[in-house]
This record gives sequence, C-alpha cells and structure tokens, in this order.
Amino acid sequence: MAIKYKWLTEQLRDLIQEYIQNGRNRLPAEQELCARYRVSRQTVRAALAVLKESQEIRRIKGSGSYITGLSDQESRNVIGVLIPDEQQYQYPAFVNNLRTALAAYGYTCKVFPTYGHQDQERQILQFLLKNPLRAILAEPVKSALPTLNTELYQMLLQKGTAVFFLGCAYPGLSQVPVLSGNPDYGASLLVQDLAAKGHTCIAGIFQMDDLRGHQHCQGFLNAMENQGLLVPDRNLGWFTTEDLDDFRQNRDIRFLQKFLEKLTADCTAIVCEDDFIAWLLWEKLSLSSSAPFMETQPSGSISQLALSAFNTSYLTASGLLRAATLTSPTHEPAQMAARMIADKLKGLPVSSQEVPLQLLPPK
Repeated sequence: MAIKYKWLTEQLRDLIQEYIQNGRNRLPAEQELCARYRVSRQTVRAALAVLKESQEIRRIKGSGSYITGLSDQESRNVIGVLIPDEQQYQYPAFVNNLRTALAAYGYTCKVFPTYGHQDQERQILQFLLKNPLRAILAEPVKSALPTLNTELYQMLLQKGTAVFFLGCAYPGLSQVPVLSGNPDYGASLLVQDLAAKGHTCIAGIFQMDDLRGHQHCQGFLNAMENQGLLVPDRNLGWFTTEDLDDFRQNRDIRFLQKFLEKLTADCTAIVCEDDFIAWLLWEKLSLSSSAPFMETQPSGSISQLALSAFNTSYLTASGLLRAATLTSPTHEPAQMAARMIADKLKGLPVSSQEVPLQLLPPK
C-alpha cells in the first residue's frame, strides 16, 4: 500500500489543480476515488491524510474533502503583486494590509514594482512566465494605451497562474476579476457634495493613459449632467504618467499650470483623479501654509478653488491636503483582494468586486 498511496497522493494533487482551474472546491467522495483510481479505501484514506497533513485539503466529517488552495511547498504559497512602487503614495498601507490579510489564508506576497512603465511590467511578466506563481494581483500599466503585455497575461493564465487586476482591467482581458471602486457612484458622491456647497462650475482633471482616468471622467460628466450642470471643454484637463515622472524627477508641474490657465473664470471647484493631483494643486494654488514649488502667485479667484479627489491617501489623512475625498473602510480593499485570491485557489467561483466607497469631508 505504501507505494500506492504515494502514487495516489500525486494523482490527487493533479486533480486538485484541475479542479481549481475548473472552479471546483470539493473532491470526489472516497468511494468515487476508489473506483476512479482502482485502489482500496484504505489507500484513499492514506493519501487524503497526507494532503490534510500538508494543509492542501480540509476534511469535514460527513461532508467530504475540500481544497484549501495551499501547496505542500511553502515557496509555492507566494502571491505576486505588481504595483507602481511599494514605497510611495498609497501603496505602503495597501501592501501592509494585504500581507496581513493573505497571511490569514496561509500565503505570503512578493511585490514587483512596475514604476508605471510598460517595459518594466513586461520584464516582470517574462520573469513570471519562467518562474510562475500561484496567483498575481496586478495594477494595469497605462491601460488606456496599446500594449503587448496583455499577451503575456494570457500566457500566464494558460500556464495556470490565477490573475487579478486592481483598479481596472485591460481591454481583451475582461474575464480577469477586478477589484475596484465604482467610478459612477464615486463621482456622484464628489459632485453632489460640491453642488450642495453651491458650486455650479466644476472642473475635472484625469489621467489620460489609464482606463481609470477615463472611467472617472465619464462618471464625473454623468454626475454633472445629473445635476443639470455642463462642463466646458476648457474645464477638462488630462495628465499622463510622464507628467508625473517629470514632477518626481524635476519638480516640473507645467501640466498643472497649463490646466489652471485655461479654466473658465467662473470655475470654483476641481474634481481630481486622486489626492496626489489634488495635493499638487493645493501646493500650486498656495492654499497650504507652504508652497515649495509654486512659481507665480495665483489670482484671488483661482486661489480659492475647492478640491475633491477619487481616493484618500496619507496626504489627506495626515492633514497635508484639505479636500473632500473618497475612502473605504480600513483594511477592506486588502481583505477583499486576499479573499478573492484565496477563494480562486480553493476552486471557488470568483467574480469582480466593488470596494465600498464613502465621502470623507475635508479636515
């Protein structure tokens, strides 16, 4: 029996991978396994005991054996996370929360920084094709622009790597589950808040090379229309990843200067892609106590613009910025991401999830 149960253990491991790919969580009953593999019940129980000991399955008396998603090799219980930079902006808090949430399911995570560049993302994906992980959670890079990297994601899926997207999905990969906020609902919260405060001419600035920027802009336009308000073309601004790189490298914010210069004279508020852009405007408009990279003194009307943003980071939470922002319950995005990943690796059905959003008034 010793040789047979070891052989059966490996057969069941292959079956587990097949079940995970097909969205099945419960292994066949002992009697069915006996018939399928032509072995005794004693052999089946011995193999299942090995899988239970290595935490690859859990057994429920009277119910059966269920896939946990864990591998018997600790090095295989690693989840890849592709984000711009683990050390900057909103990502440190998210990654810390994700590590904690994944650990509760028996997983660790490894961060692969893309720095928002498609060539870096491609190098990472090529590495992962040679060194596949069980699952990856990726924030798409310049998702509104053409890219060859979607082919690499397809190849990872074909190799059995579970893929999840953060924020939005690449066109052509709509089957991949996404964790994101609802841009229409988020925009309605921001616009309704500004309208309730008496603002009727509201501008918006969004990221041109990111699909989320397009979704935020569309949500903003829809919300304005629902309030009976129009948005002149002059009051819509766009920026790119390169504009952000220019600021980080050279403190260059000419893209914001151009945006402010073209605003209509009656504009009193701006809805921003995120609170980093809102913070740059806050500093540029000298609304804070110090404006380290302000070049010229803004006019009186512009310097009193109200600011809103589609997210909340330490910039808002620490009081560096006064703006109305969108937030979600503490730890919720990371916990939702970890649950999606764990469920998929258990063979449970997983679909895209919306992070609950709420308005955080300015401090």
